[in-house]
Amino acid sequence: MLIHDYKVTRVRRNLCNPEWIMATAELSNDISKVFPYLNAVVKNAVYTPEVQNLNFKIDSGAISLMPREINVGQVTCEEDGIKLLDYVKKLINDTWEKRASIIPVYQRKEEVKAKDILDYLPKTNCRDCGLPTCFAFAVALLKGQKHLQDCSTLSKVEFAQDREALARLLQTAISEEVAK
Repeated sequence: MLIHDYKVTRVRRNLCNPEWIMATAELSNDISKVFPYLNAVVKNAVYTPEVQNLNFKIDSGAISLMPREINVGQVTCEEDGIKLLDYVKKLINDTWEKRASIIPVYQRKEEVKAKDILDYLPKTNCRDCGLPTCFAFAVALLKGQKHLQDCSTLSKVEFAQDREALARLLQTAISEEVAK
């Protein structure tokens, strides 16, 4: 176990959006050795090895990890911030326990954005997927809420290369935790 406990040292309103809360937790030990493993497991993580920082988003908030500190944000109340801190603690400890079976990624990965996904979609806005636009479908794909097979147009022969490219792109984009 890498993190036994944490101490919440600060809870404050987000300056950009006062509806959001940000919570900071102090750690008694350095967790930076798990960052390359998390970088491999959390698919849309942004790891900056030069400053020992790892950032990622999940549906319930934004997370920033530093060697002895965890920041969680974009939550609506302190209770949600604590729940997210507990989730991150478990994610870190589970990843650390499984590190022997994970190939660590030591370099920075570029974050995949909905626009990157949209570039490979048919852009017909046909609504067959149940969403109003292809951009909305791209966002849902990125969040793991929709799957490639939900786009009937992509199954056509003329879109086979785009579908394959999207599958490769999504492998690097969707967090295994978010996809569940």
